[in-house]
Amino acid sequence: MKCLFLAPLQYPFIHSIISGLEANGLELKPVDYQSFFSSRANARYNNYTSLPAKLRRYWEEPYQRKANAEYLRIFREFQPDLVFIYNNQLARPDLLDEFRKKSKVAFMLGDNPLYTPTSIYNLHILFSADYVICPDSMWRDQLTQMGVKNAVFDCFGFNSATYFPMAVSEQERRQYQSDLIYVGSASKTNWGYKRMLFLDLFKNLDFRAYISGSMERWYDLFPGAATKILPHDRFDAGFNNLVYNCSKIAPVELVPSLFKGIHVRVFDILGSGILPLCEYSADLDTVFEGMDIPVIKNYPEAEEMARFWLSNEPKRQACVHAMRERVLARYTPEMVIRRMLTDIFR
Repeated sequence: MKCLFLAPLQYPFIHSIISGLEANGLELKPVDYQSFFSSRANARYNNYTSLPAKLRRYWEEPYQRKANAEYLRIFREFQPDLVFIYNNQLARPDLLDEFRKKSKVAFMLGDNPLYTPTSIYNLHILFSADYVICPDSMWRDQLTQMGVKNAVFDCFGFNSATYFPMAVSEQERRQYQSDLIYVGSASKTNWGYKRMLFLDLFKNLDFRAYISGSMERWYDLFPGAATKILPHDRFDAGFNNLVYNCSKIAPVELVPSLFKGIHVRVFDILGSGILPLCEYSADLDTVFEGMDIPVIKNYPEAEEMARFWLSNEPKRQACVHAMRERVLARYTPEMVIRRMLTDIFR
């Protein structure tokens, strides 16, 4: 069985999806639309999205038209049984019509399509899907209520080849060791404010936050958190796994685009063998049903909770083990893809 996979291949999470596709024996062709263009054209397309639509359309329209033409060319040459798309990847409705003539179509949503501005079609094309994976049960419920068929809640777990407990050299441990660790990105909107508010909860602890992009606009409001931030500008799963293995606990906030869902970072952290300290979301209860896991329901409790789990190593290790075993038993990338294939080709 052949699968054409349309996705932004530079992101580490995408390789978890790829591992699940390959583990199910699919002949895979991953495609990133940015490979169709020069770095200059990609930069122009990515960096000028805030300009008025009348200006943007002069380069957006030919850019998107070329991307869709290239997709169709590759589709006709490869002749896949399944087209699997991460978010929308600029795919347009007429392209989906062509796909569906000879192939099944599935989506993995990394962002809520109601709040994703990259394409005016990103919600519309879901009505052409045979399967839609949502990492948030509320997204699933919203889409189902609107009439999208076969929207399911599922989580991709972690790729054991990327995130795993590892032996760390003394030199690396001296360089990267901390009790708490955070790896994420900056935002200029109030998402950034919320992130700094969350990071500030741990300012009195041995804590490092590797942030790509500038958070300086929030530094005056959160001077304690500002001292914990280390500039970090790369998507590097190997680095993430290293610094996780040099730490004990990784705080994970609920990003504003998630309502009940679970951030993929939770699973990466478990893959590395340390404890995620999560801001509460309802889907944590679903995935880790029956387990006593640490969740932050009120921000003022966060520091005390972190101190408790740091000072109780046997309890922390037991919790990590139980959570990892749950993920390995139900939510590996191979299992998620198998569930999708079983449903689509039954």
